[in-house]
Amino acid sequence: MENFAEILENYFQERTYEVGDQVEGPIVKIGRNYALVDIGTKKEAALPLEELKDLEGNLIFNLGDRVRAIVVKRISQEDQFLLSTRKILEEEALKRLKEAFEKGDPIEVKLSKPVKGGYEVIYEGLIKGFLPQSQLLRSQSSEGSERIKVLLLKLNERSFVASQRAYQQRERELKLKELERKIQEGEILEGKVKGAVKGGFLLDFDGLITGFLPLSEVTRRRLRSGESYLAEGDQIAVKVLEWDPEKRKLKVSHKVLEPDPWERVEDRYGPDQRVKGRVVKIENFGAFVEIEPGLEGLLPASEISWKKGLKPKDILQEGDLIEAIITELNPQERKLILSLRRLEENPWETVAKELRVGDIVEGPIKTVTDFGLFVEIREGVDGFIHISQVSWDRVEDLKSLFKVGDLIKAKVIEFNPETKRLALSIRELKPNPWIEFSQRHKVGEEIEGEIKKEVPGKGYLLGIEEGITGFLPMRELAETRKNKALREGERVKGIIITLDPERKRLWVSEKAYILKEEKAEVLAYQGKVSQESSKGLSKIKIEL
Repeated sequence: MENFAEILENYFQERTYEVGDQVEGPIVKIGRNYALVDIGTKKEAALPLEELKDLEGNLIFNLGDRVRAIVVKRISQEDQFLLSTRKILEEEALKRLKEAFEKGDPIEVKLSKPVKGGYEVIYEGLIKGFLPQSQLLRSQSSEGSERIKVLLLKLNERSFVASQRAYQQRERELKLKELERKIQEGEILEGKVKGAVKGGFLLDFDGLITGFLPLSEVTRRRLRSGESYLAEGDQIAVKVLEWDPEKRKLKVSHKVLEPDPWERVEDRYGPDQRVKGRVVKIENFGAFVEIEPGLEGLLPASEISWKKGLKPKDILQEGDLIEAIITELNPQERKLILSLRRLEENPWETVAKELRVGDIVEGPIKTVTDFGLFVEIREGVDGFIHISQVSWDRVEDLKSLFKVGDLIKAKVIEFNPETKRLALSIRELKPNPWIEFSQRHKVGEEIEGEIKKEVPGKGYLLGIEEGITGFLPMRELAETRKNKALREGERVKGIIITLDPERKRLWVSEKAYILKEEKAEVLAYQGKVSQESSKGLSKIKIEL
């Protein structure tokens, strides 16, 4: 059996190539001027070092790389060949250029150097081309090391003309078509904030379309200002709301991409549940509290405290973290009502355990109105004194008699904790003067009073005694006063013509008093005349 060395030697002696044949093999040595390639012959083939470099002198093959080459010359009788790889590489590069030109695909080139009217460019380090100045983007550098993408405008046998501007336009059109497809199909878009405008933000989509993001569509959360949520340059995902391809108007929303906190809200919350939240807005009618992002509840002013008269801004500030009780939850109406005061014991329930009708209470006046007084009996519990319960006497102007802060004692005359009604009376602290007066006086008696006030067209109010005010009708004035007004403080005598203690009604007639006086005078005169006549007759009889 032949040994392996003999077989190998015979194989090499039999293997040979002709000029023009294509060969392939690894680079086994790189010298100063040549590289040696193992192509399966007895001696390695020689490949000029320049064949391993591109047009700019950069090595494109290294030791160990496999290369394909053409046999260009037999160097010796011992079957050593001279190779060339550039022709194959150029042909392959030209083939790829042709395919790109026919398909309209972009290629990458390197800016080599300025030439007349533009720049020399090199494709794959092998094929030179021309890039007109007008087809180079101004934003690009003209330095020789920059790589750019271009489209082929013209392809010659071993050169080409390219355009970066055409490539950019093509890419823009492709991106625009893709963006319009996403818009029409309702896909999620990614935009960059260009800046804030009235009512929202302008978003840039790849420099192709400008969209409008309304402030109300930024987020489900309440915003103090849009600028606090978004800034120029921010990237934000959005969903298309409206699109007008003719006017190229685009309206988008980020809010719709956020989970809706009202979905299945009843699974997480319910009436009488304690929750924590942050005060996000304060109005006179109440405060809005964010329970979770996008889920707000209203804390009405009436639910701030049991203490009346407090406004939300008196005890709350935006940003405060508070705890409250849910009093109402209506997912269909997106309605959530909260209460602070229900965290505390209801003062009306506390007072109900202590207070009874007839009890005497004391407290400061909280409000003075034309029709009565509000008095604080306990913190959060106000009683009301109607003007008719202030005094047994007639009261015309409460504000002239009382002021806020005055300490008042009063008697409980009605109490209903469920309806929060507490009626008080100051006058009930004293005996009813009308009962006593009616026991001392009756209709037909003479009485004297002081003019307190004129009731235009009707008559005069008379001060009779403490707690008792009478009325002198115009028609009951003496004839001598018909055209003469009575002055305040002037004293008048009259006859009681009406006395109703239950209705606190006392009517007086000056006319009746004058008639009574006149009758008394007539009777007195008649009595005197009768006496004098009797005395005269007696004297006559005696003389006779």
